[in-house]
Amino acid sequence: MKISLQWLKTYVDIKVPSGELARKITFAGLDVSSSCECCGDTVFEIEITSNRPDWLSHIGVAREISAITGRKLKPLPIDKLKPKTKNPAHFKIEIQDKSGCPRYTGRIIRNLKIAPSPGWMAKRLTRIGARTVNNGADITNYCLFETGQPMHAFDLDKLEGNKVIVRRAKKGESIVTIDGVKRELDDSILIIADAKKPVAIAGIMGGLDTEVTDKTKNILLESAYFDPVTIRRASRKLGLSTESNYRFERNVDIDNVVFSSQRAALLYKEVTGADTSAPCIDINYTKKKILKIDADWGRLKQLIGAPISKKEIKDILKALGFGLKENKGKFQITVPVFRRDMRIFEDVVEEVARIWGYERIQQVMPKLKAHIEPAKSALYQAKEQMRKMLTGQGLNEVITYTLLSSKNLDEAKAEKQNRVVIQNPLSAQQELMRNSMLVSLLKVINTNLNRKVKEIKIFELGKVYKHIGKNFTELEQLAVALVGTSYNNWKDRQRGVNFHDLKGIVESVFGQFGITSYKLKIDKNNPCFAPDECAVFISDAKEIAVLGKVNGQILKNFDITEENVYFAQLPVSLIATRMKTEYKYTPVPRYPSVIRDIALVVSKDISAQSALDIIQEIAAGLAVKIELFDLYTGNQIPRDSKSLAFSIEYQSRKSTLTEEEVNKVHSEILAALTTRLKAALR
Repeated sequence: MKISLQWLKTYVDIKVPSGELARKITFAGLDVSSSCECCGDTVFEIEITSNRPDWLSHIGVAREISAITGRKLKPLPIDKLKPKTKNPAHFKIEIQDKSGCPRYTGRIIRNLKIAPSPGWMAKRLTRIGARTVNNGADITNYCLFETGQPMHAFDLDKLEGNKVIVRRAKKGESIVTIDGVKRELDDSILIIADAKKPVAIAGIMGGLDTEVTDKTKNILLESAYFDPVTIRRASRKLGLSTESNYRFERNVDIDNVVFSSQRAALLYKEVTGADTSAPCIDINYTKKKILKIDADWGRLKQLIGAPISKKEIKDILKALGFGLKENKGKFQITVPVFRRDMRIFEDVVEEVARIWGYERIQQVMPKLKAHIEPAKSALYQAKEQMRKMLTGQGLNEVITYTLLSSKNLDEAKAEKQNRVVIQNPLSAQQELMRNSMLVSLLKVINTNLNRKVKEIKIFELGKVYKHIGKNFTELEQLAVALVGTSYNNWKDRQRGVNFHDLKGIVESVFGQFGITSYKLKIDKNNPCFAPDECAVFISDAKEIAVLGKVNGQILKNFDITEENVYFAQLPVSLIATRMKTEYKYTPVPRYPSVIRDIALVVSKDISAQSALDIIQEIAAGLAVKIELFDLYTGNQIPRDSKSLAFSIEYQSRKSTLTEEEVNKVHSEILAALTTRLKAALR
């Protein structure tokens, strides 16, 4: 925004050079991006932040300069005729959309003498880049840049029915705005209308039919407060941006509505010789809210950390428009209505420090008695352990976006009922929060395969999001994916990765966290995986991992030509709760072990895990190691069968096992396998 130094001097006595002033206000937060000299005046280009609409005027900037320099702010002369709350008999103001326009003032001004604007007004407007038309139109523009309140003047004699209505536009209505463009309207756009037609787009631009011209004698001066969201949406829909809507969108001061109207009335009286005796009609549906903040001097000085005096604090706050009431060392701060960015005591502290000068606060190292390392949560520690272990096994960590499209999730056959939908997505590709990490890793795999990377071993520690009932849940997950060949070494031949490679990685995670009691269950119904290569790990009746070979159709959906893609997902939060922090010492066994092998012929439908579970159940306490060392299908056994060979190591910590004790347990295992699985000894 452009600000004229000569114009500012109307409100505050500025003694410092323009360059020094620019430096001071920049340090205080009003970023002066550039300045230029123009006809003996200096014009500053100031970057205004969105939380400070009160700076969008010369008065607002002058108030800041008054506080920074300690110079008194001069009051602005206004027409002090008090407003009325009732419509006069000859003219009516009607507000149909109270949410879109909670406050509207109208003032009838008669007998204007339209002429070019006086030189002082025209110079001030042109220096900041505003065009001049005539004194009737320029006064509202002048007040906008002076007080920050957008206003509009209607040619009163061109308004039909002696009334204005604030309402939503009707379908099919249109208006030719002051710029000569015909604009189609709809019911999302707030307008000002007379008894027959729209005469202005509220808060944005007036209509051509009712604009002030050289022939205008009487006007209706509008000063109102419009809902910022309504104005912003209308501006974007119409592709129309003005100085007025720029301010309304940033939430102008609703208490400034009447003051600015009084200021404009005085200028019309002085500049055009108009009759301003008619009262301002103020239709106000808002309740004034005054924010008061309790504080104390000592706490304020402590937070700033500088030797600032009580008088300096008082002077700064009063100069910025804050009210102060002191009582027994404590004080109450009344926040001005135009400072909507002030909410808590710390906000006020920041204001005092900003004006006093951050550069005046000395850099002092804090006095620390001891360095206390903050405790790391179990979840943080679990993720760090997983990260170190997996990178140590040769996997690469990836980080992906959590926002996905519904198409991606559908293509990966992810659950539909618990998805979290973004209400205002930036694009269709980011409309959902992911409820599975499969999509994320498949995209990484696709990218790497397209770049001729054939061996892909990756993992991600991230979150999935689910909408369960009325609650939204974030779940920390570990996802692992393997593609390509296994690790090459001097003794093993190269081969493709398989289910057991992935299973080994998952079990190494369990081992790292001391999880030893779990079962592997085959899952043929998971749509994300191949039916014959999918399993879940169960511990204490809870699923602690799902893993398998990714369904071929899903791979096609993501343009992945590699057939063997293996994926696993583990709930990190659940695993973290089972992490062991203390370990018991177990002495080396004193007594020898006995190893027995057992080969079984079972149906192909029976998993090795089923047999393993039975062996563990029967030999509990004696079997210290059970290993499947052979799986055979071929001519020597029936076609619908397979052979499973297990090696069982028996050992007791109390005594040396006798042959009779081992034979007894071994026979019980065989009997149980025969009975439950219809197994035959091979």
